[in-house]
Amino acid sequence: MNILVINPIGDNSWNESDKKFFLSVASPETTVEVVSLDKGPQSVETIRDYEAVKPLVIDLALKSHIEYDGLIVNCFLDPGVDELKKLIDKPVVGPGEASLAFGSIFRGRLGIVSIESEALKLIGERCNMLGYGALVASIRGIKIHVVDLAKDWGKVKMELIEESRKAIEDGAEVIILGCTGLAGLSKIVSETIHKPVIDPAAAALKMVESLISLGLRRGP
Repeated sequence: MNILVINPIGDNSWNESDKKFFLSVASPETTVEVVSLDKGPQSVETIRDYEAVKPLVIDLALKSHIEYDGLIVNCFLDPGVDELKKLIDKPVVGPGEASLAFGSIFRGRLGIVSIESEALKLIGERCNMLGYGALVASIRGIKIHVVDLAKDWGKVKMELIEESRKAIEDGAEVIILGCTGLAGLSKIVSETIHKPVIDPAAAALKMVESLISLGLRRGP
């Protein structure tokens, strides 16, 4: 199966590392292509950026999806995902919705640890819109911007663990990493806090693979 991943940012510097991560969790027969917007913000951390990238994501997806079996919009806020589900007759998955769906299986309360920004408000709204609001015990953020994550992964891990522990104090039993820029860090956080930790990028990849394998489409 062939999967297209759209990074909803005007910066292709993440493309290769993102592709490597997706392939590391994909089934052997899955191929992945990662593309970014021709223009746009370097990250989606504000309401303004979120609204700005939605039409750009939709336009790129409509132009590019033909040769692929499914799509992922690689941002926890799922920009353009709901609209694309109505426009494209193949699985379209967002990391936010996939993470929340997997998290709900545990029947425990969820804690989301993302980036300290306006995005936290959008995450809360997204949780409510998808029907998971009552399950969410905590939404927290580390004080490192997305564009600065790669400067000090040690500090990122430390802050993730600290905020995850605070989320557990808030009542969370399962932690969701609320930013795809944090992909690949779920294992170390889980081993440290001794709770399930969901990686949003991995969740999206496995969900779109499952939908494709099951032959599930939205339909008319």
